[in-house]
Amino acid sequence: MRTSDEVRNEYKRWLEKSSHEAVEELKNLSPEEVTERFFQDLEFGTGGMRGKIGMGTNRMNIYTITRASRGFARWMNEKYHAPSVAIAHDTRHKSEVFENRAATVFAASGVTVHIFDFPAATPLLSYAVRELGCSGGVVITASHNPKEYNGFKVYTSDGTQAVPAIAEEITALVKESDFFMDLPEKSEEARKIPLDLVEAYRKTVIDLARAVRDIDEKVKVIYTPLHGTGKYLVPDVLRQLGHVVIEEPSQSIPDSDFPTVSYPNPEDRSTYALALELAQPENADLIISTDPDCDRMGIMARSDEEYVFLTGNQIGIMLTEFLLGELSTRLPPNPFIIKTIVSSDMAAAIAREYGVTVKETLTGFKFIGELIEESEKTNSGSFIFGFEESYGYLYGTHVRDKDAVVSSALITLLYSKLKSEGLSIPEYLEMLYDQYGYYSERLVSKEYDGIEGIRKIENIMARMRDNPPRSIGENKLEKTLDYLEGIEGLPASNVVSAIYEGDLKLIVRPSGTEPKIKFYLMASGESKEVAERKLDLLEDEVERIVG
Repeated sequence: MRTSDEVRNEYKRWLEKSSHEAVEELKNLSPEEVTERFFQDLEFGTGGMRGKIGMGTNRMNIYTITRASRGFARWMNEKYHAPSVAIAHDTRHKSEVFENRAATVFAASGVTVHIFDFPAATPLLSYAVRELGCSGGVVITASHNPKEYNGFKVYTSDGTQAVPAIAEEITALVKESDFFMDLPEKSEEARKIPLDLVEAYRKTVIDLARAVRDIDEKVKVIYTPLHGTGKYLVPDVLRQLGHVVIEEPSQSIPDSDFPTVSYPNPEDRSTYALALELAQPENADLIISTDPDCDRMGIMARSDEEYVFLTGNQIGIMLTEFLLGELSTRLPPNPFIIKTIVSSDMAAAIAREYGVTVKETLTGFKFIGELIEESEKTNSGSFIFGFEESYGYLYGTHVRDKDAVVSSALITLLYSKLKSEGLSIPEYLEMLYDQYGYYSERLVSKEYDGIEGIRKIENIMARMRDNPPRSIGENKLEKTLDYLEGIEGLPASNVVSAIYEGDLKLIVRPSGTEPKIKFYLMASGESKEVAERKLDLLEDEVERIVG
């Protein structure tokens, strides 16, 4: 963090070097806003560099994009002869502007640029990096964040988001780079990524789905891309699989303001309101929602006359059971699934039933991508499925990030199977709970903005390390895991897990992309009521912790 004098000096430097439009914005800032925008630089978290759009070192703008691109370009030039990069952008404010600035900086730095000239989904970028043999990739997106945000996701040559060791190398070079750069009026033109590659991606997803099973009955789907990039991929893939797809009209229009929702996130059930209005008169089977960069997928499923909202964990465990069940007689050698430490432990119980190994990793799909890549390089196992509770899933090795397109295909296959058997998704879930036990999870997020917010989050993490709750109800603390110590071979990470008697677990971590601290509550029991009571006790304790 910068001192008051450093903030003042950096602010003055930006006034001297920024464009006329930027200077006008900077001049209108209050002293408090100046401090908030310049007290630190945006850094890479679990989802890359992400922040509110605006001028300042702590904001997303053409100058922070310039600096990040310069650092990443230096890293690629050091690692590769004749490096190349693929760049994509979503439908957010300034996304295309930021993409073009990044392309200009990369080209001026001697990096060949391949660019999507339309809003492209994040999994499509991961696919492009791999197919084009690029040294790296960038997606300009803030994923599911509110409209005020944008971001800069960095990918390495395998199509995986940069993992901490590599992100640290890139960050060091970014810190050595300036925000301001004399750019040539004309640089080498970026190469447009051909539509043939997009078609190859579509075909790959369709082939993956058909290899699991053929559809039993057509599924009638209401689909909403929440004004984002999924519009260009998901409906076509589902139709080619044989389903009926009705696109929610207002949310199928790309719009940077996301005017129909307050928060374009499939985790938020309020974002399904318009699709739900359409689903009921259409008698649709399923509502599918994807976030603006189409890496997360959520659903509401019909049950009699109602539509039931599913959590990310519930979708994850259903897809785990579905895939392992369908593939059980043709599993490859040494099969494994991957889940993050904050995702449902029920997945492990399911995997054990099928003799499949479970690998756990830290929050962030980059770690799942890293494990897939390692297993291929060392021939140490066959990846089947990976998921995280925040609505991210991957089947197949065509990409190294969560993929809402293939996830949408899989959930329709599952629904089709259940429909042919006269079962609903809630009934299917109950069958799984009867077989494996009732697992329940809850996420509590607390948002704390600005400098004081950072201090508040640091204090909560310190308390969890030094003095975690000694009991939850009558359930005593069994052990605390501090992942900063690099537990179980995982990279060091600012995460604390408190494990209690009675199958209770409390995991705490700061968000890597937002000013939030997240509490993951996990419990299991012989019934839903028992597990939910345990979660209530955990949530009461969280409220005491945050005070």
